[in-house]
Amino acid sequence: MVSTEMLFKTPGRVIRRGFLLLLIGLLLQGTASSEIRWPTETAGQRMLEAYVKQANEFLIQQGEPGINSLFEAYRSFEVFGITDLPEQEIPEQVEITARLFENSINSLEVRVCDPGRFPRIAASFIRALTPETMSMNDALTVPTQRMQKAAKAPGNSFEDQVESLNGTVPYIYYGYFPNQYNDGRNWLQMTIIFPMEGYWDGIGILSGTQVTRGPDTYSDHSSDYEGYDSEDDYVHYEIFMTPTPEPDSAAAELDDW
Repeated sequence: MVSTEMLFKTPGRVIRRGFLLLLIGLLLQGTASSEIRWPTETAGQRMLEAYVKQANEFLIQQGEPGINSLFEAYRSFEVFGITDLPEQEIPEQVEITARLFENSINSLEVRVCDPGRFPRIAASFIRALTPETMSMNDALTVPTQRMQKAAKAPGNSFEDQVESLNGTVPYIYYGYFPNQYNDGRNWLQMTIIFPMEGYWDGIGILSGTQVTRGPDTYSDHSSDYEGYDSEDDYVHYEIFMTPTPEPDSAAAELDDW
């Protein structure tokens, strides 16, 4: 004989169990089927889509869920990230901002407030620059060093001076901002300045090389550049191997005077 207590308890348990299974199924289905609809109006946007999809493969290999939320999307910039659930409206611990030209990517800023995740996330985007020639171990080296530097002195900020002009290879800079918004969270940041149009096709450097540039450090140049106060630590200063003027030019004759 079934007791009155059993009659009342059993249906409730079945209903609750069925509801939980249905909820879990919906969440798993949403996670598996979620696919960001990237804007593709310009060549720059299409290049960003290809680049992020390549980075996503490396993120997943590293145990990260991959980029799953697009917060803002315009012709000149897009903001996206990794959230606990896909297609969220605001960033959580990983926020990425891409600035775009019509035909290329200008820059990418990766910000992570979980130090343990920063090397994996940053390295995935670094390796996606040259996926056929760079190993994950190589890509992890510098982000891991920056994470360790922040861990040794969590209250001390640091930031590479970013040279925003695009060159023929990508340049990479790092920064650390403890308690940046007075909420107790510390942000590690990586900025990639992409090559100019024609030097990178979205899946690899056309020349087959990739250069990581940190902050340019020089001694006091005041005696060399009297009256000139540089705001970019002389990163524009370059040495050209070709003599000026050309030895066979008419101007070269003036050197003998």
